[in-house]
Amino acid sequence: MRMNRRVFMEGMSAGAASRALPGTAGAVPANDRIGVALIGCGGMGRMNLADFLRHPGVEAVAVCDVDRQRMEVARKTAGERARAFGDYRRILELKEVDAVIVATPDHWHALMTVDACEAGKDVYVEKPVSWCVREGRLMVEAARRHQRVVQVGIQQRSGSHFQRAVKAVQEGRIGTVHYAQCWTHFYAPSPEGIGRPPDGEPPEGLDWEMFLGPAPKAPYNPARRGFRLFNDYAGGELTNWGPHLIDVAHWAMQATGPESVTGSGGKYYMKDCRECDDTVQVVFEYPGFLLQYSALLHNSYGHDGHSGNKPFGSYGVLFHGTRGTLFIDRNGYEIIPQMRQRAEKESQAFREAYDDLSGVGLYFTTETTAERGTTSLQHMPHVRNFLECVRSRQRPVGDIETGHRSTTPCHLGNIAIRTGHKILWDAEAERITNSAEANEMLTRRYRAPWSLRGL
Repeated sequence: MRMNRRVFMEGMSAGAASRALPGTAGAVPANDRIGVALIGCGGMGRMNLADFLRHPGVEAVAVCDVDRQRMEVARKTAGERARAFGDYRRILELKEVDAVIVATPDHWHALMTVDACEAGKDVYVEKPVSWCVREGRLMVEAARRHQRVVQVGIQQRSGSHFQRAVKAVQEGRIGTVHYAQCWTHFYAPSPEGIGRPPDGEPPEGLDWEMFLGPAPKAPYNPARRGFRLFNDYAGGELTNWGPHLIDVAHWAMQATGPESVTGSGGKYYMKDCRECDDTVQVVFEYPGFLLQYSALLHNSYGHDGHSGNKPFGSYGVLFHGTRGTLFIDRNGYEIIPQMRQRAEKESQAFREAYDDLSGVGLYFTTETTAERGTTSLQHMPHVRNFLECVRSRQRPVGDIETGHRSTTPCHLGNIAIRTGHKILWDAEAERITNSAEANEMLTRRYRAPWSLRGL
């Protein structure tokens, strides 16, 4: 059944300002259904909705997107009873909606989440939680003020092999960690990428004005649909995969934020019209340890020695401890014991003729045991945790505060790259203490008539 154009156009008023809606409080009774609405019907949004509907007691009430074609596809997943809208605020007016999934481009996450909290809806929002640091804090405050459950799509927190690996680090299985690495090394076979298409008119069924929303006015260009590549809508690979990987480092190290950030990056390989860097190196200094993040698009060899012949190339986290090293990605984890050199009573570290650099009378032992674990379910249990918390009103495993703390270093990394300076970060006050210029980049100005109180 084709969607009626009038249904799509319901609420498609692109120029109306955001408004606060009446809030509601309280839990969904344990035996009652949970009405869910999807905002943002791209691939990730549809995957989220499908996994929500695999849980008993969940009903898809509505779907919303600025692209009519995408919305029609999502509506097939949602079912014929689901209503379709082009303006997310119409969804927030529906009493039968208990929770919303926000899977839009990054620049919309904060406003939609805050509006949903004010409307009394619980929220499952994709990472990164925000376009800038200040937005993330306002999302946390809205969730607390309105007593809403807000889960971030950092689903690795719900994977049992991630939980096992994090426990090993926290229990000291690999000793004291003073250095950790995160990386996303992918291979783009052609530097032409998304090309350089000319500006033009948006295709029929796409509300380009609503796509832009609070972002600066820009003419339609098909390349901009790849929002992660443009600074007005996202922060490149650092804010794409960065929150996932840095979240694992925060979790294992029980860290909340860095003390300083230095970064370098540039568009060295890609020759297309993207704005975001294709090669990035950032170092975060935390109390007691350093965290390094690198992103590549011209080579997929990883820091763990993996050649990158997987769909995601090479990515992951390495924790370097005094007793061993732990590697983890979504495919599994491994503990590699640290070798300790020992010597017999009669030994030589090397021969005088330098013909045997392995030494004489030396042997190597370990102080921890090797271990390996395979992958685990992550997304389904993460959705289940959110739904359970919608009923119980408990904090979810990927609570908005956690997601905000794991997104913030990614924003700081981009700020350090853009300013070319080492920035000093006060994680409690959430301010940069050594640069007024950099501190201004913690927030943004919304394009009228959109607004978010507190920016």
